Amino acid sequence: MNFSPGPDAPARRIRREDILLAPGYAALAWLLHSLDLTATGNPAVPSLEPWWPVLTVVGCGAVLLRRHHTAVMVAVCGTMAVALVLANSSAGLFLAFEAVFSLVLFGSDRAARRAEVSVLALCLASGTAVWSLTGDLRDAVTVILLTGMVLLLPAEWASNLRKAAQLAESEGARAAAIRAAARDQERLAAREHELALAAERQDMARELHDVLSSRLSAIALQSGAALRAPAGSTLHAEVLAHARRESVQGLEELNGMIRTLSSGVPRPLAGSVRDLDAVVDGHRSAGLQITWNNLLDPDKALPGPVQAAVYRIAVEALVNAARHAEGARVDMSLEPVPGGVRLVVEDDGGTAGRAVSVPGTGTGLPSMLARAEQLGGQAWAGPTTQAGPVTQAGPAAQSGPAAQFDPADGTGWRVEAFLPDGSQEAPAEDVQCDPAPANTRVSQRPMMPGDILRGNVA
Repeated sequence: MNFSPGPDAPARRIRREDILLAPGYAALAWLLHSLDLTATGNPAVPSLEPWWPVLTVVGCGAVLLRRHHTAVMVAVCGTMAVALVLANSSAGLFLAFEAVFSLVLFGSDRAARRAEVSVLALCLASGTAVWSLTGDLRDAVTVILLTGMVLLLPAEWASNLRKAAQLAESEGARAAAIRAAARDQERLAAREHELALAAERQDMARELHDVLSSRLSAIALQSGAALRAPAGSTLHAEVLAHARRESVQGLEELNGMIRTLSSGVPRPLAGSVRDLDAVVDGHRSAGLQITWNNLLDPDKALPGPVQAAVYRIAVEALVNAARHAEGARVDMSLEPVPGGVRLVVEDDGGTAGRAVSVPGTGTGLPSMLARAEQLGGQAWAGPTTQAGPVTQAGPAAQSGPAAQFDPADGTGWRVEAFLPDGSQEAPAEDVQCDPAPANTRVSQRPMMPGDILRGNVA
């Protein structure tokens, strides 16, 4: 007899152990009959006694259906078991045992519960009936023990096997859920790692751009102006002095970045408002016409992060004006506003309009706007005309590295940023910044190269 539960077997076919179990019951019935070991001593229905082989074969054949057709098997085996007991064949006891066992083990939850309760009640009822009829307590106890072994024992045995199978299934589902959660956690950790790497790459790209690109661009522009200067001009010495200063400062900042990457210790913030005077002088020596108005109170120093952001944004705006608007006139101003400072850098587009042939990395404007956002401020950049910011649709309204501007339209470029200084909370309506036109980008979130109008800048 096989007691392994198998209701969840995917294949609807008879198992080998069931094929062996059915003839095993038949052989056991033949052996008991040969030894004259009967169920009751005398047949209750003598007419059934000659039919015991047929009844046994039908009951044993029904055992083959116990897994996938449990109800049919229980009905057939139960009927044959009663008939064999009435025919005084002990094979009926084994078929009754198997019918109860299969019903509890392979039947539905509801049928299994009802079967357990029913066999318990049947055992007690049979003992009570015998005691009532005979008045002999020993006969009642004997009947209870016999029915208990034939009916109650297989019910409890199968119930324990069923609970063990359900517990194993539950543990398997729990283990599968834990594995799925672990895989999800691994994917989440990998995604967080990728995002962290992307953020690190953006930070490194911004820092490298600020350290190298802007200074090298300034050196290139100044050296170009020196090459175009007439012989005997004092511009050569001025340009060399500015180029050397830019080179030395660039090397210092690059070494500081290398030390930061090696040790993990943040480097001091580079750049201040005072350094803008030297930057302006360098661009003026290269031929850029700059009007620089610093309206801040000299006795009131801005926080270091704010000064560094002002310096980086102003330097990037001046380098872009020099690269893309040859001969342009640039107006740069820094003034206090409620809750912070406002920086405005605006050029008129130059004598021949804005150049579009100078390739860039697409890092400059995102870096400017991200610096303003990191400090809780806001910034925008976009084309302008003499009448103000451009608002028409067309190429200027495009975003991404492919955005280009028509050099013939005479447009300039305007960069504006508000940076809080921490002195007070600045209401939005008190910030003295011009509203951004519809085709510009305001840094209300970290800017990506695809969000920037001016895609051909460094």
